Amino acid sequence: MKLESARALKLEIASEVVPPAVAAISAAGGFSVTTFALHKLTNAEPLVALGVAPGKTENDVRLAVRLQRHSLERSGGLLENIRKRAKNEVDVRFVGRIAKHALPWYRQRQRPLQCGCSVGHFKITAGTIGAIARQRKTGHDVILSNNHVLANENDAKAGDAILQAGAFDKGKMKDAVAKLTKWVDLRPNGANLLDAAIAALSKGIDADPLDYKGIGTLAGARIAPLSPGMAVSKVGRTTGVTHGRISAIELDKVVIQYDLGMISFDDQVEIESTGATSFSAGGDSGSLILDGENRGCALLFAGSETGGSNGRGLTYANPLAIVLKRLAIDLHGN
Repeated sequence: MKLESARALKLEIASEVVPPAVAAISAAGGFSVTTFALHKLTNAEPLVALGVAPGKTENDVRLAVRLQRHSLERSGGLLENIRKRAKNEVDVRFVGRIAKHALPWYRQRQRPLQCGCSVGHFKITAGTIGAIARQRKTGHDVILSNNHVLANENDAKAGDAILQAGAFDKGKMKDAVAKLTKWVDLRPNGANLLDAAIAALSKGIDADPLDYKGIGTLAGARIAPLSPGMAVSKVGRTTGVTHGRISAIELDKVVIQYDLGMISFDDQVEIESTGATSFSAGGDSGSLILDGENRGCALLFAGSETGGSNGRGLTYANPLAIVLKRLAIDLHGN
């Protein structure tokens, strides 16, 4: 089908097909009950994420359906309805619960700072330096990564110390390289578009903004829209250099488990590995995803344990354009 048709169908199914199916399964006791502390309770439960996936030909797309509960996978009525409305032009995958990448894996101290290395707010384990970007207003260099890497899921204040390496990678306060400057709050209620933050480099801290070891030289930010099937790569503190392809774009209602609770994201990018291993793992959060011409195109922030053509999981990322706009920054290399 054409891209515009897939977009319209996505909205139709989200409003007319998914809600009654979920209500019916819930009424029949088909969902397991999970107990949360009251302060973590939100209205976002992992259900169905809808987006756009590659079609059979270059200019063709399919409806991407990502099931986050086994009960939905076993619901023949739901999938039959979706397939009927989409005339079977669907890419259905069970991905399970999607969790933020925050598992601690060892990485070393880097001076000058290197994109792809361990970093983090002094109260978290470790994530990844996605980019050394430039503030539009001041021209100063800043570290770009996720809110949950640099701003501790909103639980931080401007000026907080950012360590390289991250605390789990033996980073101490003497390893502070930047101060938290700006972040976009994660909202447990309502749709989120990005998980992003920046930290201004401290005086005397050098950084290499262009070298992405194992991939090449950063060529700035991608201007053209992302498309399903596009080849991408990244370097992160846990899995290093990996290669993949975009398996869906404009994915709405992707629900991620945070310490804050279940948080829903719209307009996200989904990536599957093209190798034998996963495209990302815990600790790769904040990695900059590069297109085939080494232009930054998305900011990695989460991943699933299963899914993808090799069964090793799927990676989720914010489109880079909205990240740069909201944080008022630019990549080097443009």
